[in-house]
Amino acid sequence: MLIRVATKEDNQALLDLSRQAPMDAKLVVNNDRNPDYFYLDDLLGEKPVIFVAEKNSRIIGTVGIVFRTVHYEGSPISMAYIGGIKIENPSQNTLLTFRLMKHTMDYLMDTPVKLGFILVIGANRAMEALLSGRAGIPAFDLVSNYQVKNIFLLPFLRPGKKYGLRPATQTDIPEMAELYRRFYAGYELMPGWTADYLLSLYDQKDFKLENTCLAIHRDTIVAAISLWDQSRFKNTVISRYGGKFALLKKVMSPLRLVPPEGQPLSELIIRHLAFEDGYRDAAIGLLKWAIRNNRRTYRFFRCGYPLNSPQAEIFDQFWGLSIPVNFYSVFKPGDPDRAEMVRHLKQALVWEDLSLH
Repeated sequence: MLIRVATKEDNQALLDLSRQAPMDAKLVVNNDRNPDYFYLDDLLGEKPVIFVAEKNSRIIGTVGIVFRTVHYEGSPISMAYIGGIKIENPSQNTLLTFRLMKHTMDYLMDTPVKLGFILVIGANRAMEALLSGRAGIPAFDLVSNYQVKNIFLLPFLRPGKKYGLRPATQTDIPEMAELYRRFYAGYELMPGWTADYLLSLYDQKDFKLENTCLAIHRDTIVAAISLWDQSRFKNTVISRYGGKFALLKKVMSPLRLVPPEGQPLSELIIRHLAFEDGYRDAAIGLLKWAIRNNRRTYRFFRCGYPLNSPQAEIFDQFWGLSIPVNFYSVFKPGDPDRAEMVRHLKQALVWEDLSLH
């Protein structure tokens, strides 16, 4: 078996592997990256590297790394994000995951990054065992818990008339950046919320400024929601409904709220939901307005947020399907800052753009 860096010529093989590598879970979810497997890694960070395991000229496993500069306690810090782990026949290739992760950690040892992170769907026991520390792989520490939720777009929601609601324009970018900077001020591992950074996000495929809506009070932006149709580069597909989800699927079949197995969810992504102190009702009104205007086109709004966050208080009021996601950190062996940084991250709200997962 050979582990090597993937090239663009591997695109179709990686797409095929992704579709044929199910998770071991009650609700089996697949992010189909068709038509370009590499594009999502380009969005996730800088200098993406995708490793593939190849046997008899066939790709049987993959893992990716991207690099980011984020802010920790107000200062920039370099980190690596590890993800996109896919294994052919995972129940028969338990050692392959270990070999790919060992190759990844050896690669990161020769980089200047301070720490790495990985997102794992809750109750993934195989990954939890791997991250507990084995020969050549440092132990990972659980530092944050998130919820990924697909909100049902119900017809009876009303946004109210307390605030003026309108699409954002380019002249709103500086004020929006300040709103995001204040809203996420208590978070760790954030990007720098400058007008230039925010404007650069709208260069990404189909992330359109006109799909950002603002709540206005006395000529001031008090809340913002940004929506993203990712269907041209990523679709969430339910490969299998099992356990309680199979019963839920059966009960909901007459309402046609969830798709058949193997078909996309038809979801619209909520990338940002931010609001000023005292204006939580404005954010709720924005979300209801967005649902009302998009429910005939999409089945779900998909959102991701840290537990116990201001967003959680809002999204938890809406019905939907929820999946827990855990965020783990890893340091190079012997790093003297590990214990203090892990303690601090566990106590903080940790930023991660879950719209990209």
